[in-house]
Amino acid sequence: MRKTHIWAFCISLLWAVTLFSQEIESELLYESPLDTIVSAPKTPLTLRVGVDLYRPIRSRFDDTFQGIEWAGDLLFRKNTFIAMELGSVEVTKQTEQVNSTTSGSYQKLGLELNLYENWEGMNNHVTLGFRIARSSFSQTLNSYTILDRTPFWVGYDEPVENGFSTGLRENLNALWVEAVLGFKVQLFKNIYLGLGLRLHRLVNNTQPENFDNIYIPGFNRKTDENKFGASVNYTLSYSLPFRFSK
Repeated sequence: MRKTHIWAFCISLLWAVTLFSQEIESELLYESPLDTIVSAPKTPLTLRVGVDLYRPIRSRFDDTFQGIEWAGDLLFRKNTFIAMELGSVEVTKQTEQVNSTTSGSYQKLGLELNLYENWEGMNNHVTLGFRIARSSFSQTLNSYTILDRTPFWVGYDEPVENGFSTGLRENLNALWVEAVLGFKVQLFKNIYLGLGLRLHRLVNNTQPENFDNIYIPGFNRKTDENKFGASVNYTLSYSLPFRFSK
């Protein structure tokens, strides 16, 4: 009888030890996420700067155009960029009745979201974004032709180059918003080639006295009938090699 009690005690003890060891093993293998804190990798702040290629090339071959645009973006969160463009332009436009020169600068600021899932080792971009843009400029009416549907006087179609209507209109400005579809391809390490397609919507603009804005720097051509515009830019940019964590 005594041996039976001893065997029962040993079996109970062995069973208790087995259960306890299994419980410890289970806790080690399936640790609660509250007990172990794994820090997520920080998104590096990466600055990229570049220049638009279209404007200098056009300036070289078009006597009526002089312009340049600088572009940059800052990666501050995964796939999210703060983007900016700064530019200046001088354009002479000839319409049916008017010859004018527009000169000024513009600034654009907004956000872009990269929608492209890169393979390992790649860093290309397909982005959607927006910009809020502002321009400060002047308009110079160089000459105009009087519209005469019943010509009578000799020389009625000769341009008028002097008078109170011609001359400089200063301190003009415009505000608009842009929807942007962008593409960037990494050519080499830290070097990118980009294409940006933009749709503009004019919010407001200063109306010059006895004249109208025909061209707005950064917005491009403007008409009375349509407040929408479009533009394209081709950028060559460089990602600065230094990075610092957020």
